[in-house]
Amino acid sequence: MEFARKLAEGTGAWLQYQHSCNRTGLFSERFLTEPIAEILAAHTNSRVIAEHHHPVLAPLAKGKGAKPSVDFVVLDPYPKVKMAIESKWIGATKPSIGSIMWDLIRLEMIANLDGAECFFLLGGMKRSLDAYFSDESFRGPKNVHQPVLQALKNVKFDVTVAASARHRIPVMKKLFEKYQETEFPHAISTRRTEPFPADCKSNQYQIYVWHVSSKPKRDIFFPGNSKHYVAPFKEKGN
Repeated sequence: MEFARKLAEGTGAWLQYQHSCNRTGLFSERFLTEPIAEILAAHTNSRVIAEHHHPVLAPLAKGKGAKPSVDFVVLDPYPKVKMAIESKWIGATKPSIGSIMWDLIRLEMIANLDGAECFFLLGGMKRSLDAYFSDESFRGPKNVHQPVLQALKNVKFDVTVAASARHRIPVMKKLFEKYQETEFPHAISTRRTEPFPADCKSNQYQIYVWHVSSKPKRDIFFPGNSKHYVAPFKEKGN
């Protein structure tokens, strides 16, 4: 968690500096790549690569189109992934719940494969972050309360991937459509570090970072064997 703190503080402080330079018009997920890459390189002294093909999912992707990748990885020793980071930005447009879940799943799979340290970073204006966290699509229905991530406390939290999180079934089914015979975790272990800055005005910018890992006792499932996640062609027996 020490690196998660450094990542949150370093990226958050960089945003404050850029804000002071009147560069908020440039703020975006792409804009975060500079501080993330710099912090990674400074603290690992290893090979940092952007948009690295996912070691598990990329080989399974057939046909045309971009293969699943990871925003940043540190390879040490090459080609083993030592550290991986995915990031999202909340601005004029907001990341979908599906895109965040897909980031978390892909990070967990890397953590399980290579024992890598994996982190998910989310940034934006404080009022936009607060609104996003309080939206039902993120926090889950009032009678269920199964949020995508624990955004309010620095505690361990399991993100449910399996169909027991029924309100996310349509989102997850779409994610798993191309990976019917691939094993996925029932749940993902996450832990938030203190956001930076911890206390700020609603119109200031803030960075959240979660450590993402595999559960010690990792249960798996195959979407093609799930009545909730099976793709339409599978249901027809084709």
